[in-house]
Amino acid sequence: MSCLHALPVAVSLQTGEPEQRPRSFRRRIASFVGLSAAVVALAGPSAALGANPDINHFTDSGTDTDTDFCGTGKTVNIAFDIRGTEFFDPKQADFKVTVRGTVLFTNPLNGNTVIQHFAALSLDTTVSGDPEGLHTHEFTTIGLPELFRTEHGGVLTRDAGYIVFRDTFDGDEFISSEIVINRGPHPQAESDFELFCEIMTTALEL
Repeated sequence: MSCLHALPVAVSLQTGEPEQRPRSFRRRIASFVGLSAAVVALAGPSAALGANPDINHFTDSGTDTDTDFCGTGKTVNIAFDIRGTEFFDPKQADFKVTVRGTVLFTNPLNGNTVIQHFAALSLDTTVSGDPEGLHTHEFTTIGLPELFRTEHGGVLTRDAGYIVFRDTFDGDEFISSEIVINRGPHPQAESDFELFCEIMTTALEL
């Protein structure tokens, strides 16, 4: 499965000015840090703080229901709380974001809950090409992009450390991705984000 279509997606990053935030970066972040696909559909403009046009502080929290979680046909309730800062003109990158948050996934039929934590810094750097045509980006994430645990504390999986993806796009169309640096562990990224549904459906007993 392409990471761009995996269920575990990141902060929707719908704050700030959309034209300032690279679309390719939103796609990569949306595949690696944070929420479920249902949350991305739900999340609207968040509270933005600060007057610097090159920096945007944001928060977002809320709830949603995924009625076909991981293609199981089963319902999972989702609650999320996110805080972060976007940098639209950082040094040595095209875009930077720091983000931290918590997501709760609950099976309403049995009360089983999985808690996700994340706290990471991510960078988008254009390597080559024309953004309107074929082009390549490197996406660097440092910190804790994903940790999933049960409500009683048992860790199900954890991605942490330093990882760099090299992704190729043709305009807005995703072409390919490879991990070029991996100082992990990053089991979720190494599984091409298939691990999410495996651990979640088991832990939630869907």
